[in-house]
Amino acid sequence: MQRRILGILFAVLFIVMMGFSILFPVEPYYARTFGGTAATMGWLMACYSLAQFIFSPIWGRLSDRVGRKPIMLVGLAGYALSMTLMGFATSLPGLFVARTLAGILSSATLPTAMAVIADSTTESERAKGMGILGAAFGLGVIFGPFIGGTLGAVQITLPFFISAGLAAFTFLLVLAILPESHKVRDRASADAAPHRAGSRWSAFNRETVGLYLMAFVVTFSLAGLETSFPFLASDRLGLNERSVGYVYAVMGFVAAVVQGGLVGVLKKAIGEERMIPAGLFVSALGMAGIAIAPSPVMATVAISLFGAGHGLIRPANASLISQRAKVGHGLAIGLLDSMDSLGRILGPVVGGALYAMRGSLPFVSGSVMNVLALVAFLLLIPTVMRPARTARTPGVSD
Repeated sequence: MQRRILGILFAVLFIVMMGFSILFPVEPYYARTFGGTAATMGWLMACYSLAQFIFSPIWGRLSDRVGRKPIMLVGLAGYALSMTLMGFATSLPGLFVARTLAGILSSATLPTAMAVIADSTTESERAKGMGILGAAFGLGVIFGPFIGGTLGAVQITLPFFISAGLAAFTFLLVLAILPESHKVRDRASADAAPHRAGSRWSAFNRETVGLYLMAFVVTFSLAGLETSFPFLASDRLGLNERSVGYVYAVMGFVAAVVQGGLVGVLKKAIGEERMIPAGLFVSALGMAGIAIAPSPVMATVAISLFGAGHGLIRPANASLISQRAKVGHGLAIGLLDSMDSLGRILGPVVGGALYAMRGSLPFVSGSVMNVLALVAFLLLIPTVMRPARTARTPGVSD
């Protein structure tokens, strides 16, 4: 694929994720200024993920019809608007409205960016492209909280406005430089496909349903870890908030290295179909290690191991879905993002409830879930392991 396109998308997703994660250190404190509690914060995050779950496939499908670039611009402009509204919020209802709007509109960005990769790569190089986008995500999450904590110490609303400014800058970058990857002939093919009310479900076939479920399981495990680990770190390991941030930064760095540097090599060596079970095995080991870690160093090693496994699964899964779904790339990837959002809705709720029962339980259950997913992938979903058929996806330009 063209290096220029990949470079622009890397910058887009890095800036968007950095702008998004800037809010992590300050959003709970901001909610408290309006009388919000920890439960309020949970619902605030849930409304964002729920909006993404509903709207990601809608935006993805729309990008199959009108093109990737217009939808990506809508997502970036909407995110800039919603962050500005959050900065000017004067009540909890206003905060919820702004956060929900962010979920609705920003969900137009990720599936279209990944669809551009699918449009612009051959099947042999697609996993590498998805991995590089994953690296942009990881790096954005590393730098965002550090910048957000620093800016929030100056003025608590400043990170919101900086995030809006980053989104606006990215909007101009995409508008000026990014070419449209969805060709006219592809739009004609997409328009020719049936658009009845249930047509989105045609993305779920014998070759993809397991992959979509895999996306849910992986994100469910990650979201549960993100919710439970700070409590474990404080209760058992004696770490403070800053130290937990450093641990997350190490995990994000490891995941970024795996996705940006190793995915392409492993794709050639073992193929995407084997990268997923390898990632599940490594993730299961990492989760088990967190459950029994006796020290901060061992916990950091274990959570980094989980990050490495997660870094293998996501790009391989996205690449396989783009190859095997019998719909346009936008809808296929939009549904993938929707399954991720569903995992982020349910994962924190289950993880928090399990931690309240026993501190190690979220990580033990997460390890078991990854092992079961590994067994299911290898034994119960054999169609996924077959070579993908070519020339069967409408609206695809390789």
